[in-house]
Amino acid sequence: MKNWQCSKCTALVQEDNRPTVFNCPKGSSHNWTDLGNVGSKSWQCSKCAALVKSDSRPSVFNCPQGSSHNWTQL
Repeated sequence: MKNWQCSKCTALVQEDNRPTVFNCPKGSSHNWTDLGNVGSKSWQCSKCAALVKSDSRPSVFNCPQGSSHNWTQL
């Protein structure tokens, strides 16, 4: 299972495959980024406040607050 985040509306989803792109509340379609596999460690981005569970540092690409995520393990 993977962690997915929409860079437009900031939604976080845990799914095996890329979630549907339809009906993003911020307009038109979601823009999903694969943040990595779901795991047991907690990580939070200091820019967008996203909180994900992953055994390794999540992907830094496509932070909704611009540029890249800044992950800290909790």
